[in-house]
Amino acid sequence: MVMAFSNRSVSAQGKKPNAAVKWLAPALVAAAVGFSLPVSLRVLVHDLTTAEAETAVATSYRSPETTGVCLSLATGDDPAVNRERPDPTTDERKCLLRTEPSPYVDVVCKTVLGLPRFGAQRGRNKIVPYVPVERAYGDDWPPTGLTMIGNERLEQFRASIEEVNRNGVPGAIVEMGVWRGGAMLMAAACQKEYKSSGGTIDRNLFLFDAFEEIPENIYRKASKFLFNTEKDVKGVFESLGLIDSNVHFRKGLFQKTVPQMESDPLLSKIAVYRIDGNFYDSYSDALYYGYEKVPVGGIIIFDDVMSHPQVMNAWLDFKSDQGLPESLNRIDRHSAWFRKEKNVKVDKTKMKPPQDINIP
Repeated sequence: MVMAFSNRSVSAQGKKPNAAVKWLAPALVAAAVGFSLPVSLRVLVHDLTTAEAETAVATSYRSPETTGVCLSLATGDDPAVNRERPDPTTDERKCLLRTEPSPYVDVVCKTVLGLPRFGAQRGRNKIVPYVPVERAYGDDWPPTGLTMIGNERLEQFRASIEEVNRNGVPGAIVEMGVWRGGAMLMAAACQKEYKSSGGTIDRNLFLFDAFEEIPENIYRKASKFLFNTEKDVKGVFESLGLIDSNVHFRKGLFQKTVPQMESDPLLSKIAVYRIDGNFYDSYSDALYYGYEKVPVGGIIIFDDVMSHPQVMNAWLDFKSDQGLPESLNRIDRHSAWFRKEKNVKVDKTKMKPPQDINIP
């Protein structure tokens, strides 16, 4: 993701800065407080000067225009080497058109991905040098980041949101498993721009996560790094000016929260459904209660289906039992996506008994 910023600020050119920049720089610092990272984001504000931030945000925004180029897909376990770029005219099933991010969204994306200068985390306390290809494909844990999905998956999520906006696909944007909330911060920023540029679909954003209820016996040594409270994540949204009545949090294990989708009128439809659950049962819950709500043309994303056999088994069982026509498009070593092609009535009698995380 590359975006050039002018060295001359808007105010330096004799123009009044956009009002939005009044909160941008201090908010980037405040956003880290909930995660005990104030120093790192103070450095970000030093690196991205107020003048550059003013230029980024004050630039006149236009609704994203597609580049006419599809996002590339992985064809093997080494996503940096084994990649293909679908043809937009002959590979429609695989093609998700790329758009250039606005300067504002670009700043948000760089922020949530984490600063390269602070390296990557290994284990509980060890910091190792930043490796660009690992951050690109979500193969490291960013100590200063707000998402660990990497650039390729973040770009795919952004392109999915922009496609459903472009095509008028109705429904909410939902992420199951949000960690520090970075991917949904990007989603909220995209929606803020979409609405400000005349977008007519008023989407709700839902963040489902165990938050402080994350089971330590399951994640063991990683629990401390993965642990966040709902208050932490809400605080980041508030600091970046991205919290409003359309942003909703659902705390708890999926087996408890996902069935509530059936009676929630704000979740009658889901335009983009991003699932990051690690376990067979988590994906089974998400698919049995959420898949039917995705309209034809909506996008479904599995964050860890290619690297977690139990997740792949959950998908293959669901696909077979429900007679689904879709096939996965691989993003990187971990993730894949597909565009819904057919409305299917989900038969819940075929839901398997607990396999892992839901076993009492």
